[in-house]
Amino acid sequence: MTEGEIRGLFEEELVSFAETVILRRHPVVRLRDPGDLAVVPCALTGRARYLVTGDADLLSLERIRQVEVIRPAEFMGRLGLLSQGPMLS
Repeated sequence: MTEGEIRGLFEEELVSFAETVILRRHPVVRLRDPGDLAVVPCALTGRARYLVTGDADLLSLERIRQVEVIRPAEFMGRLGLLSQGPMLS
């Protein structure tokens, strides 16, 4: 899929499942990249099941507490949105 197709799929199919999360406190998590602190507390506070990312530092963790860290193609496959060919990495 092209970047535009992925963006369109996200906007048309996945945004409706998004939920606003208000951070009252930041969960304590050690990360290699301090920039990742922008998304990890949201995932933990919102009790996300998945953190979907292409970020190598986050993917190397595989799981952050209850949140499984997976690539976009894997997430789309789990949703049944990728039905042809091998999964993208």
